[in-house]
Amino acid sequence: MKTLEHRLGQALAVAEAVQSALRPAEHAATFLERTARRRLVCDATGKKRLLVEEPPFSGFVRLERDGRELYLNAGRLTAPGAARLLAAGRPLFHLGSPAAGRDRAHAHPAGDGPRTPAAGLDMARAAERTDELTAAITTGLLPGQSVAALHIGDVLRESVFLDSAAARRQDQCYGVELTAVVTDPAGTHAVSATRYATALDDIDLPGFGRELALLHTGMGTGTHTFTGSRVVFTPSAVAQVLRALVNTILLNPVADPAPLATTLVDEGPRAAGYGAVAFDCEGTATGVTRLVGRDGRQRALATRKTPSRPGEPQPPLTGHAWWNPLKNFPQTTAGNVRLTPTPDTTADSLLAGERCVVVDARTLGVEEFRSGGQLAFRLLAAQAVDGVPGRACTPMSVEGSAIDFLAAVTAVADTVSYFPGQISAGGAYLEMDITGITSKVMGS
Repeated sequence: MKTLEHRLGQALAVAEAVQSALRPAEHAATFLERTARRRLVCDATGKKRLLVEEPPFSGFVRLERDGRELYLNAGRLTAPGAARLLAAGRPLFHLGSPAAGRDRAHAHPAGDGPRTPAAGLDMARAAERTDELTAAITTGLLPGQSVAALHIGDVLRESVFLDSAAARRQDQCYGVELTAVVTDPAGTHAVSATRYATALDDIDLPGFGRELALLHTGMGTGTHTFTGSRVVFTPSAVAQVLRALVNTILLNPVADPAPLATTLVDEGPRAAGYGAVAFDCEGTATGVTRLVGRDGRQRALATRKTPSRPGEPQPPLTGHAWWNPLKNFPQTTAGNVRLTPTPDTTADSLLAGERCVVVDARTLGVEEFRSGGQLAFRLLAAQAVDGVPGRACTPMSVEGSAIDFLAAVTAVADTVSYFPGQISAGGAYLEMDITGITSKVMGS
């Protein structure tokens, strides 16, 4: 069965070709990355299909000369095409910008060489285990709910950075995805959820089934009106909220800190994270960064182009730049974000007794942009007793600033999985007191 190929050597050859094609007094930095995937799709009849994506490397070349720099989009760049790319960019050099300083301090130490991925998933063996995996997930479902499809995949991310100052970095990160589709007997109501880990056996399958049961119930027609003040979020719903919160504070930093029960952290090189990277697109090492501490204060992130305040030294680089080919310029981002667990908190303790469990949290359109950092979510939830769902709740909405949502969190269990996206968000069962944010019933 086809395996994912390691192709770092190809990217390094392209980056070296760029250096060889430079003229005297020119400098360049090349960043290339790619994400390869395999996915085994198994339906309820037992039919299986293997889908493989092996895309080429893409990225940019930053050409520097006489104190100026120009970013050249390097999509599908090959070694023979390196000289042609530089030749096409030189006449446009006047459109560039002043070069950023090269001697910026780094907040995190650089790692030594690539991180070798864990042993790859034996997809043939995984194909033989689909019945076993399905049965384990089913233990967490309700009578009448069943697994209609199972997707088993693995993901290989590779990146290379090479510049004229002899900085040479390469990285590989590998992980396994499991997606399950759950439906009712009639097949008219289906939901899906995903787990990600460094290995298939690291995924808690009964716990995955429990969340799928909650999700299937909560996304049904709401008949129960929730009137309390504390709700529990599933890991998938937490990931939805976290991704929106982090996107917001990157654009609208926290202005009015408030005490928190937890800390919002970004762990760029965390191997279990979907967005694990050892360095960013500027070659800066990633590390553990406290985005918002328990005091509610936000730490600034810095890239090469981050301006310093008048009279203050430039802040150290934190490894938070990502290449945006649509804007043709590195942007500020975060890697693997999560909330740190609170003491003596587990998923079982948060689900104990009768609870309102939020299974889906969708942002409501223009609120964030219209009100400068305000967020609004539509919440779908299920009434549950000891984690066993009973009926769907009437949809609710909550709104407030990012710090309002963080301050509303009262308890957090351990992260069970990271979820894909431009910002990889870690999901954990957590409790939130929604009296601090506007809440209202939306109607079914």
